[in-house]
Amino acid sequence: MHAVHASAQSADFQRRSDALVAALRPAGLDHYVVTTGENIFYFTGATFEPLERPFFLVLGADGSRRMLVPLLEAGHLRKAWGLPDGSIASYREFPAPLGEGWADRLLDGRFLRGRFAFEPSGVWEIGQQLQAAGGVALDLVAPLRIVKSPWEIGQIERAARYADVGLARVLRAAWAGGSVAETYAATQSLLRQVIRHTPEWDALATKVIAAAWPAPISAEPHSIPHLADRLLAGPHVALVLTRINGYAAECERTFFTVSPTPRERELFDAMARARELAFGMVRPGVACAEIDARVNAFLRDCGFADFRTRLHRCGHGFGLGNHEPPWLAEGSTDVLAENMVVSIEPGLYVENAGGWRHSDTVLVTADGHRCLTQSPTRLDELVLPKTTWRHRVTNWVVKRTLRLEAGAAA
Repeated sequence: MHAVHASAQSADFQRRSDALVAALRPAGLDHYVVTTGENIFYFTGATFEPLERPFFLVLGADGSRRMLVPLLEAGHLRKAWGLPDGSIASYREFPAPLGEGWADRLLDGRFLRGRFAFEPSGVWEIGQQLQAAGGVALDLVAPLRIVKSPWEIGQIERAARYADVGLARVLRAAWAGGSVAETYAATQSLLRQVIRHTPEWDALATKVIAAAWPAPISAEPHSIPHLADRLLAGPHVALVLTRINGYAAECERTFFTVSPTPRERELFDAMARARELAFGMVRPGVACAEIDARVNAFLRDCGFADFRTRLHRCGHGFGLGNHEPPWLAEGSTDVLAENMVVSIEPGLYVENAGGWRHSDTVLVTADGHRCLTQSPTRLDELVLPKTTWRHRVTNWVVKRTLRLEAGAAA
């Protein structure tokens, strides 16, 4: 199959390829070997599932492009941008007979001549063999990906719009006593909308997660709540992660199904003020470590000196992944620049009580920033109204569909 790429997308692929070639020449390199799925997608737009069969994109300092792929993938990899006929070679099915595997083909002198480097973030076994063949581990791709092109920003903006849609659906599904399962259902309706409205939708480059993390599990932001967990008192976090045809965004909000206590309001206010402080610093030239340090100092002054109440950095970058440079963390060496895209998400986490965190997808502009997610942020907008008949009917249907006999009471 041959994919048809829009002119703007093709121009962006050409820009990336030219930038990599420009980085190869001063380094004295003849070739660069790309092995990770994200970076192959970055240069070609091709998606695949490697499983135990690795894929290789070899970019030359002369502008040449070749791929080595498993034999059963050779046909559909013709969808990759910038690969002329005859530039895709293949190797025998894994485990291949002696002399017919990927290493035999890649290192036989036809793909790699002269000095070459490879990305260090790939599979360790592959890196070992490339290094033994004279290759050098060198990350030339991350510096290209960290600042987004106008075309990429458009893709992230689309993902951010869907994150807002998903957030609204999670909040609409949540109610006092309702189950997590009802909020997970928002993922299904959101994905259907993405499929309907995304031209050339790619299932392998799209992922949607939308649900509520109920108190007190909301104090463990990377835990996974059970479907039968209930939204009772305390701070819940609505979390929506979207990746649409390769580009990611997120939106998260702390909300309540029961009127918050004075202490819960106090923590919400501290989180909101930390968020405002961070937003006020987002502009080109600001060190990412400084943003996180200022936020941490502010929260310490608010009485949250223990790092266990803060848990994680102020933010991270977006692009092909939901987590990538730049890192808004005290240990980071990154400096914000125009057209970087980051999250702003300072949080507070109290064991056995819950978590307080808003997260937004934010574009760094020439003179500041623009927030790409636009969901409600004020406490009065995030204390949900009383239960309706629709909530109870949905609860009844979800419980019986998923057999959640121990789920929320209808």
